[in-house]
Amino acid sequence: MRLRAFRWLVTLSASRVLERNVPHTPHGAQPECTHLRGPGTTLCLHCRQEARLAASIKRRRLMLRGTAGAIVVATFVTVSAFGATAMRGRNAARRADSSGSPSTSPTKSALVGVAQAAHPPTAQPVVDPVATSTVAMPSVVPIIPAGESMLSDDVAASRSGGVVTVSFDKPMIRTRIPEKFERFLRTTLPAIYGAQIDSSLTRLPTGAIARQGDLISVLPANGVRIPIDAAWELRVFPETRPGVEGPLVVRYRATVCGAGQSECVVR
Repeated sequence: MRLRAFRWLVTLSASRVLERNVPHTPHGAQPECTHLRGPGTTLCLHCRQEARLAASIKRRRLMLRGTAGAIVVATFVTVSAFGATAMRGRNAARRADSSGSPSTSPTKSALVGVAQAAHPPTAQPVVDPVATSTVAMPSVVPIIPAGESMLSDDVAASRSGGVVTVSFDKPMIRTRIPEKFERFLRTTLPAIYGAQIDSSLTRLPTGAIARQGDLISVLPANGVRIPIDAAWELRVFPETRPGVEGPLVVRYRATVCGAGQSECVVR
């Protein structure tokens, strides 16, 4: 009898300790317990554990739903902020374009009109394209290249543009005799100007060049004239240097000039 009363007292004390240490389950209808319990046990620990697990799962679902909602709200806020920033940038660009466009004030337009009236545009002279395009060109030009050229071992020719200078300061070539100088011209000029000058020299009778003037005093200034055609002639100017018995012709300068010109224009 005493032993049965002692066992009841121990079971009651254990039940009170469990009620103090184990938190209460959520409010609501408790499911029917199907677990085996000891005699005098009013609270099933298995049911308590299942209730805690169900509550934990419910809290986790609520947290997941709240996190998903927060993500949706944050995404919407971010997209709205980007859209607002883009609209502000577009509006700022439009304002900058509108403020940067030049505007002409009435006062400035009036000043420009007065200036144009005070200084009317000057009429440009009309140039006849036919007159400018028909530039007369010589019918004969040198056939040797520009610069120094050797016509023979003792004769050198130097071309600069349309002027050719021939040097022959050698004992057997330099001369003060008009007939010798004429023979030298008839030999060297075709090598400088080609077949057309050779034909012009052939038409001139022998001695026609020597009789045009004094080789030492007249021809260096006036030049020897060799007709090419009706519009052009070849002008040859002898050049001298002092010698033992008097001046000697050691060079000549040749150029094509207009026929009948008193002063030859170098072309």
